[in-house]
Amino acid sequence: MFRNFWFYFNALPVLLGIFAFYKIYSFPPRGKFEDAVDYCKDVDNEYMFDEGTEQDYCIDHFMMGNFNEAIPWMILCLLGVVFILPLCFYLVINLRKNNKYVGY
Repeated sequence: MFRNFWFYFNALPVLLGIFAFYKIYSFPPRGKFEDAVDYCKDVDNEYMFDEGTEQDYCIDHFMMGNFNEAIPWMILCLLGVVFILPLCFYLVINLRKNNKYVGY
């Protein structure tokens, strides 16, 4: 079973997904709005962009936090979730094939 290509083909994305899951939870939590206002109080609130002031963009950037850094880890975590079912099917099929005592 451990020498088969399909075991590693299904198990590696699952292990990578588990690692990505723990990596996502290691990121610091998102900031609070009051903390964002305190952080961006020195930014100019008079200069206008297309969708708001410079201070609005500063607050938005503060509130997003590490979201852009977490996107690749979220994709890897979803990849691991997708491969859990094929890995389970592979393990059940091989255990039934290799076990003499199963009555099937």
